Amino acid sequence: MVRIITGIAKNKKLKAPNNPEFRAVQDVAKGSLFSIIGEKVVDSQCLDLFAGSGNLGIEALSRGASYCDFVEQDKTSSKIIQDNIDNCGFSNNSEVISKSAVKYAGNTEKKYDIIFVDPFYHDTSHIFLTTNLEEILNPDGLIIFFHGDNLDIDKIKKDTNLKQVDQRRFGKSFFTILSH
Repeated sequence: MVRIITGIAKNKKLKAPNNPEFRAVQDVAKGSLFSIIGEKVVDSQCLDLFAGSGNLGIEALSRGASYCDFVEQDKTSSKIIQDNIDNCGFSNNSEVISKSAVKYAGNTEKKYDIIFVDPFYHDTSHIFLTTNLEEILNPDGLIIFFHGDNLDIDKIKKDTNLKQVDQRRFGKSFFTILSH
């Protein structure tokens, strides 16, 4: 079950895509992440890439983010994200964009304070994506990258000025926080 763990949408249940590769961020990992970023989420502009169910972006909105764009290439998942946004009452401060994460990040003029990146773990080819994310990240912003142990973070940030701020492990899952 995917749910919002705190904030104004606390305990709202979210629909999840019916995809065998879909993996929701565990409550313990999500709680740890939001504990680390703390008040940075309040009034922030967020981007949820590979949004799946919209879990991370909706959690950010529940905790006081002012706006979140949800980018998901799969049309069925995009519909699920919109349903979840509507159910949690965040229709006025969000948008669901049905596009590939790489294309969106490479073509948007928007800037973000917090960018959530949660691709399927077997997809480890994010070098171009990371370069584009650096361009759309506000100066004090954070990129939170969820990944498995097969992703070499040093390799994906190699041609950028991004620095690793923190990394946490939860079983076979990790999140790494990057910033300028």
